[in-house]
Amino acid sequence: MSSNFVPSIKRLTPSPATEASIKRGRKLLAEKRFDEARKEFEALVRDDQANAFVHFALGRIKSRDHLLDEALEHFKTAIELDPTHVQPYLRSGRIYFQQGELEKAREAFLNVLRVNERSAIGHAALGFVYQRSDQANQAVDAWFRALSFNPRMVGLRKRLALILQKLGRQSDAMAQAKAALRIRPTDPEAHAINGRLHLLAKEFDPALRAYRKAIDLDPDAKKLGIRLGLAEACICAGHLDEAETVLSAVPESDQFSALLHKLWGDIYTEKGLHKEAMEEYRGAVLTSGQEVEIEGLDDLEFLGDEVDESRWENLARTAKKAASEALEGRRESKSAEN
Repeated sequence: MSSNFVPSIKRLTPSPATEASIKRGRKLLAEKRFDEARKEFEALVRDDQANAFVHFALGRIKSRDHLLDEALEHFKTAIELDPTHVQPYLRSGRIYFQQGELEKAREAFLNVLRVNERSAIGHAALGFVYQRSDQANQAVDAWFRALSFNPRMVGLRKRLALILQKLGRQSDAMAQAKAALRIRPTDPEAHAINGRLHLLAKEFDPALRAYRKAIDLDPDAKKLGIRLGLAEACICAGHLDEAETVLSAVPESDQFSALLHKLWGDIYTEKGLHKEAMEEYRGAVLTSGQEVEIEGLDDLEFLGDEVDESRWENLARTAKKAASEALEGRRESKSAEN
């Protein structure tokens, strides 16, 4: 990577006592005795005997304690003392990313690549900045570069599969999902993503197989999203009884409440129960946290059970569209946060 970046190390000659203190601090860190390690390292800082590692270690401890501004100061000092190590850049970039300082995060991750242009983590992190900045194609390019240096980054392949699907690159998305499965065949989330891609392509049988396999690999129901994915695939394939069984077993969850309402609405729609469907879609919109209006909802109080079924059907159709929009908005918001 071309750059004017020329690292210069500020050498310190530690005394035997300082070396012994650093060694004790390292041991305490390895034993996860963070408070004791912090005190050991802070004593070195007070005596002006701290080297780059000491400041980096303090930055890690401060990050762990959510003292992010203090952590950043230590990472900056570590970089000033020795700009040839990537970890202080990575750690500071992550903090900037958490704080929404995307340009500072980007520069930190670029510095990682200036030190080591083959850093898979550096390229991956840069991709997350591009994704958060709504630069999907640049994110994809960065993630492909990351995978060229470390092909076994399964989490990155799963995320890449989803963003490629959104970009309309279905075959590339499926290739990444299958690659993730080859690397980690017992990953339930990888099977679920594979199922999701088949479902979006209206390939219902392989979607059902993939979701069922995912559930087999998640017997303790830790990942509720997988079960909701299976329910959606069942609805699309016309397996309404199985969909009802799956949804009935899903516990209440704020995270998935909107989707749960939406899927029950879909089941009622398929059964021709349009009034019940409309109520579920309305619940999906209300619990999504998105500002989406259901056209015609203001007339609801004038509708009763004796009203012509076609009116309920039309209102349910409108409510379903609103629920879908609300869920998409929620997904995009969550994607931006992550």
